[in-house]
Amino acid sequence: MAIMGCFELNLFNGDTIIIKNRNTTIGYACFNASAKTLDYIFVSPSHRRQGLGSKLLAAAENASEGILKPAEPLSPLGEKFFKLNSHE
Repeated sequence: MAIMGCFELNLFNGDTIIIKNRNTTIGYACFNASAKTLDYIFVSPSHRRQGLGSKLLAAAENASEGILKPAEPLSPLGEKFFKLNSHE
């Protein structure tokens, strides 16, 4: 568990990072540590553009002990996200 400001990050089942605040789950990232892939990432629309997706990715990479590549298929928004997070 990591607390950042008013948000809390938790590892669930060894392959999912959940970010939440006092009231609700804000987002999550599912990854495959052995394949080094980020399988799915979601941040609630009302909490986007605050860097929380990047924090989820960083926490997932920390938990998997390596850089994660996006799983296919990758949406245009996913491509943009990974480029912004230096995963070209």
